[in-house]
Amino acid sequence: MENNTKDQYPILITSLSSFISGGVARCIVHPLDTLKAKIQIQQNPKSSELLSISRSFYQTIHAEGIRGLYRGLNIAVLGSLPATCIYFTTYELSKNALTESEIFGKSQFFIYFWSGIVAETVSCVFFVPVDVVKERLQVQENLKLYNYNGTLDAFRTILKNEGVRGIYKAYGATVASFGPFSAFYFMFYEKLKEFFVGEKKEIGFAHSLFCSSLAGSLSAVLTNPLDIAKVRMQVVRATGNSMFPYKNMFHGIYLIYLTEGIRALFQGSLARVMFHTPNTAIVMSLLELIRLKIA
Repeated sequence: MENNTKDQYPILITSLSSFISGGVARCIVHPLDTLKAKIQIQQNPKSSELLSISRSFYQTIHAEGIRGLYRGLNIAVLGSLPATCIYFTTYELSKNALTESEIFGKSQFFIYFWSGIVAETVSCVFFVPVDVVKERLQVQENLKLYNYNGTLDAFRTILKNEGVRGIYKAYGATVASFGPFSAFYFMFYEKLKEFFVGEKKEIGFAHSLFCSSLAGSLSAVLTNPLDIAKVRMQVVRATGNSMFPYKNMFHGIYLIYLTEGIRALFQGSLARVMFHTPNTAIVMSLLELIRLKIA
């Protein structure tokens, strides 16, 4: 593969563009993320009382009001700004470095896939604490395990009762879940982008919207079993509760399959697709548009 790092956008432009696009996207899609989390923590999939997307929506509105859909939004937005910036910046740096490598630079799939893994691993330093606090706020009405009075109270309580380990609950599971998601996403997106624009770095807003939507949807379905175990590990207390007694993410997947069946591994997959499709579409298309305008 020809070395084309000179055709990439400057890292500073990518950082600024991703900073803006990440915050905008989170504000728009957060209610879908809340519904996804509520659906994924359910057990006993044979029960007729399992939440669907519509039932989860109506129950949330009835029990918590519109505010229930936006629990954890403030920390999600504030946290997503530096996290998304680091995420895309790390991806571009990793992609450039692997492209210049004589060993790895010959395989585009390898470059995109592993750059996505690296980006997720680094950015999870910010993403995981945000995810833990956000998801506990989103599902506390459902689990009844805690009663945080807002984001700051949740952060302080988790830190006090569970320490730093509580704030970074399931860091490994998050990387193992979102790492493959990011890997597949960037691999799909970059190849779809090449289909429309070839080797050029510029891509139109509509094309980027389509490519990122499709890439996000495919990646969300493929990695749903990883995500459901990760969410369940994050929302339980670190001590004193055995609702989800998972030693690690893969042990969690095994127990879910063993006790709830294979359908449970794809529980909430539609909600996950409905979240990730617009989220990835908004973030990436805005990122491409903004950095094209300011480049």
